[in-house]
Amino acid sequence: MRCISVDLEVDKRTQRIFALAAVNETTGTALTFTEEHLRTIGLEAALTQLDGFADDGDCLVGHNLIEFDAPHLEADAPQLRLLRLPRLDTLRLSPLAFPANPYHRLVKHYQDGGLIRGQVNNPELDARLTLDLLADEREALGRKDSDLLIAWHWLTAQSINGEAFDRLFAEVRDTSCPTDASARAAIERCVREKVCTTHSRAAVNKAQDGWPLAYVLAWLTVAGGNSVMPPWVRHQFPKAGVLVGHLRNQPCGNDNCVWCRERHDAIKELKRWFGYPGFRAEPATNDGQSMQQAIVEVAMAGSPVMGLLPTGAGKSLCYQVPALSHYDKTGALTVVISPLVALMADQVAGMERVGISSCATVNGMLSMPERAAALDRVRLGDAAIVLISPEQLRNQAVRSALAQREIGAWVLDEAHCLSRWGHDF
Repeated sequence: MRCISVDLEVDKRTQRIFALAAVNETTGTALTFTEEHLRTIGLEAALTQLDGFADDGDCLVGHNLIEFDAPHLEADAPQLRLLRLPRLDTLRLSPLAFPANPYHRLVKHYQDGGLIRGQVNNPELDARLTLDLLADEREALGRKDSDLLIAWHWLTAQSINGEAFDRLFAEVRDTSCPTDASARAAIERCVREKVCTTHSRAAVNKAQDGWPLAYVLAWLTVAGGNSVMPPWVRHQFPKAGVLVGHLRNQPCGNDNCVWCRERHDAIKELKRWFGYPGFRAEPATNDGQSMQQAIVEVAMAGSPVMGLLPTGAGKSLCYQVPALSHYDKTGALTVVISPLVALMADQVAGMERVGISSCATVNGMLSMPERAAALDRVRLGDAAIVLISPEQLRNQAVRSALAQREIGAWVLDEAHCLSRWGHDF
């Protein structure tokens, strides 16, 4: 493909283009209009020159081109010939090429998926960075499993604006778009033993969903580690997060499903994470079941629950097991509101003793570097559980970090403080 990389600078208030640039991937030549230049010649004249520059290409490339740059160009000059070119978006490709954490050096996945920019308001530099990213994505995709490439080729090619992605994957795979039957078979192989068997059949039958399922397949290659689906994916393609939860976190009730039989069993999850063969027998429910186990089973099912246990009865385990299970299956974060800083430290230390390091704390006793490190762990997916003192929720940095993650559960630890502090808790 002969790609023309385009980048626009748009005023957030007026939604007007105030600078733009394009770079020809083949020749390396560029066309740039600064803010001062546009004030002199006008946007219409600049877009006319851009249209002529793009005549040398057969594909338009950009980072967030489909959702951002192209709509702005269409709004200002719908007659542009370049708008008829196939559109290749490096933002959409990035989670497929680089699903793991740490992420690609050019992409700020933990924020909005934007490029890491060397200079503010430099569209030519951003257009060149986009081409650098595209080259890295092509190389990374070339190393992927053949079944993944078959699935991604088929899923992205049939989506809206799919022509350029069809061409890209045809180049990477050195073959044309797969048939429906071969693509569905490849998807089944990709999800085998990673999701609920019953639910996966339904997902494959609806495989024409395109991008959401493509992102799910990418995330499944790193699931169970410290990687999370980028926030912008969950925002632009909310069905991707729903699919992950449906495939991995909703038991089907079929005893023949190995995934659900193993991963939705509270006792097996307890043993997997903490090594205990079973929950404490006392205190017990009215029917004689372990109170710990009853609370964990309700929490693992995603239902609201209030557990009342005496001191020393293992209350923390009641949220730790569901939190770790949900994190492993979906990447979700559990937020624990706790007023006792000393208790936070004890809980972190206790989990670290059994080899669990995915717990972070945010409270007023942390130094600035410690606080920044903790919030980075939350943003990047390194934390399965974050223990926060109540007043920290007033802090914008804390709220921003939490907004980067899917929240699996909110836990109020030492809930008797609610009655003492009331709305101040």
